[in-house]
Amino acid sequence: LPEGAFRLTALDVGQGLAVVIETRHYTLVYDTGPRFTDTADAGNRIIAPFLRAAGLPRIDGLIVSHQDIDHAGGMRSLLTTVPTGWFASSLYADHAIMATLGGRVPLLGCNAGQQWTWDLVRFTMLHPTAVDYADARAKTNDRSCVVRIDSAFGSALLTGDIEAISEMRLVARDAAALRAQVMLVPHHGSRTSSTPAFIRAVGPTWAIVNNGYRNRFGHPRAEIMARYRAVDSTILRTDVDGAVSVTFAAGIPLTPVTARKTGMRYWHDRPDLHAAALE
Repeated sequence: LPEGAFRLTALDVGQGLAVVIETRHYTLVYDTGPRFTDTADAGNRIIAPFLRAAGLPRIDGLIVSHQDIDHAGGMRSLLTTVPTGWFASSLYADHAIMATLGGRVPLLGCNAGQQWTWDLVRFTMLHPTAVDYADARAKTNDRSCVVRIDSAFGSALLTGDIEAISEMRLVARDAAALRAQVMLVPHHGSRTSSTPAFIRAVGPTWAIVNNGYRNRFGHPRAEIMARYRAVDSTILRTDVDGAVSVTFAAGIPLTPVTARKTGMRYWHDRPDLHAAALE
């Protein structure tokens, strides 16, 4: 990748979330997908192999948005498999997951206002705030680390599992800061998220849903997908499209590339043929 460009890849980890962000010299992993068994998880079965295949030997920053097992399930194996520069999350320091890290990497808390720049690409933490951490009634979903990525060639928004109250607070704080061409749909397209005001503020050209094929939660909900279509967003789903990759760079159309199309073989099933039934 040239200086100032970045690539976002939303991996197909089933019902869960894992995203890899590449700049010219750095790699960020946002969420680590689910744990499948005591020895198998998305970290050692999907993310680490993807990084090796992509020629990415280390993770410079790892963010686990919150504690849910479909977002944090691959964290431990990934940290033991791939060299990692730092780890950030919204988990409290005394959480059981944090205790298992054993001082392997520097630990950071996600706090709104944090910023860093890699290869002219700016990363900004938009959520949670001190108010969110102090709210004893808040769900862990609503403390999800929300990250905005900006370059000269476009912007992306990573949303974790934030729900309606967090979306309302983000819009109230600075609606303009939310606008982005590519957005990860909050909470896998659940009814508890993707409020109309939040979707309008982001105004995504591309809305990516990370969800498992025929998952037991019924994600994404048809009425939620209708809200994205109402603002002319094109929806991509990892259960239907496989991994979704978008490159933000000069001279390259901002058009996602999907694994189902680029890696299709004649013996593969075609979930896209059943998309209407899935919704």
